[in-house]
Amino acid sequence: MTSRLTLQQEIDAAIAIVRVGLDRLRDAATRSEDIAPHAAVLGALYDSQAPDNGVLAAVGDIIGTFTVSITEVDDERIDQVVELLDEAQAHAQDSTGDRIRRALETMAPLLPRCGGCGQQKPDVKAIKDPFTEALYPEATDHETVHLCPPCATARFEES
Repeated sequence: MTSRLTLQQEIDAAIAIVRVGLDRLRDAATRSEDIAPHAAVLGALYDSQAPDNGVLAAVGDIIGTFTVSITEVDDERIDQVVELLDEAQAHAQDSTGDRIRRALETMAPLLPRCGGCGQQKPDVKAIKDPFTEALYPEATDHETVHLCPPCATARFEES
């Protein structure tokens, strides 16, 4: 199937889509002064546990694809272009990613600690105790606990 759009229209449409996604990430992080959403979105940009995931990995991947594709061009300057693109890919994933990883490590002590697993992570929320809420739904004085989603589910299932 061939596109009815010009190359520039395709590029403009793709850029608009990417910008909408990035705007949503920015909005998710900045709708409160809480550090957890900021850390969660930074983790979506660069996931140090799975560096092949995330926004920076996608940017690095497209640069890498261009690098491979452009080697088919028969011109003496292509080696220089390939070298520059290799550096750009490494910078996007490794250098930028490393700075985000270090920022996340610095932010980690500021994140709430889960009362279940003891980890400090962005998805820990202060909620009414799921255990006592399930056992005594009519009560109104349930203790507030800090739990991540897996621990909240486990606490509920214990009841």
